[in-house]
Amino acid sequence: MFLTNFGEQFASGVLKKVYQNAVAPGIVNRDYEGEINKPGDRVNILSFLNDALMSDYTVGTDMNSETIVDNEDQLIVEKRKYFNFSLDRLEDLFSYGGNIVENLLANRASVLERAIDAYVLEKGVDAKAGSWIGVNVRVIGGFNTQASIVTTATGGTVTLGFKDDIIVPAPGVEQGDASIAFGGFEASDIGKGFRIRSSATFVTPWYKITAVASSVSASITEWDGATTGSDFQEGYTLRGVYGGDGISFPKTGDGNAAILSAPTGGGLGWEIQAALATSISANSIYDQVTLLAEKLNINEVPDGDRYLVIPAEIKTMLLQASETQPTGIAEMYQGTVVNGKIMKIGGFDVHVAAGSRLSLRAGHSTGSGDFTASGNGYFIIAGHKGFITYADKWSESRVIDAENQFAKKYQGLYLYGALVTSYGRKLGAILFGNY
Repeated sequence: MFLTNFGEQFASGVLKKVYQNAVAPGIVNRDYEGEINKPGDRVNILSFLNDALMSDYTVGTDMNSETIVDNEDQLIVEKRKYFNFSLDRLEDLFSYGGNIVENLLANRASVLERAIDAYVLEKGVDAKAGSWIGVNVRVIGGFNTQASIVTTATGGTVTLGFKDDIIVPAPGVEQGDASIAFGGFEASDIGKGFRIRSSATFVTPWYKITAVASSVSASITEWDGATTGSDFQEGYTLRGVYGGDGISFPKTGDGNAAILSAPTGGGLGWEIQAALATSISANSIYDQVTLLAEKLNINEVPDGDRYLVIPAEIKTMLLQASETQPTGIAEMYQGTVVNGKIMKIGGFDVHVAAGSRLSLRAGHSTGSGDFTASGNGYFIIAGHKGFITYADKWSESRVIDAENQFAKKYQGLYLYGALVTSYGRKLGAILFGNY
């Protein structure tokens, strides 16, 4: 390595270590079109949002033509990180201080690894509505409950309350737990799934909560943000708004159009998915991993290239889980770790990331009377490589003379961005839990 090209080789060395050790490069895809030249550049990702229709063919009858809705997502290269440090005797590094260069590389790479991983893993919040695992808050429909949806140009507005008197909803009951949870909306619910339900025979699909206006009002969209397509009922911007049995959601109504206009919708209840963090332990982790796999299976996500990102504490739980005994999982003990990958379980390549790199969020309020926050939970991400798209470029790298010093300065600028596309949301699932 010579001083004249030290900057370029140093940048290359840092990225080599980042690509080898960080979790993010092992779980993302780079399927985009465009060139990165400066901060704020955008690259394009094309996807198709509605399923193709297969119709019966009748001899002598013209076929119906279907319009496929295409969507072009734009990934913004929004993050920029730089190095700017000086060395008094840079030239000496190449004569007797090679280990100094290696130490500099390792240090800068580890700092960049943490920043990239935290940024990419935070994108897990964009997993498809309905693909979250946690403790659901469910308000049972009955004589006094009321829930309605008014469709808008971008999705819909939900209103909750009681017949004849819209007030803060009464407490709901945590599914799978006897404790009491607040039954209305909170800011912590944004990004999670919401659905209206009264019984096993009337359930809307899961919609994504995009904004909370008050405890009784929230904005929702389709899981992929789509507003048109062959699978939408004409005039409405939400699929299956007329409900169904929880499995199938016909486009046309079945007499339940009352939910479309407040303040009707009397007798309907509602459900917020993964509103509270569920407890993760050695006794539960294996089952929770299989539930994540089930979410991906329901969305027909390919079996290959699936991954799961966990903190070190959950790796220990997997080692202790009865399902991995008596010998455990061989990959855990082999000692070869690339991009944090340590093992394979339940069809997932498992990567370990320090807890500080995982996103943390407060859960829904619990209690009785005066409700209090239920505590924080981590986003444990499971997905397919198509889930998160990543773009990066080492924009500049140079060595310059330090002004008023007998020293050299190394300067480098690294640009990157990540995006979960509209269609890509179905390729991810979230375990919202604490441990």
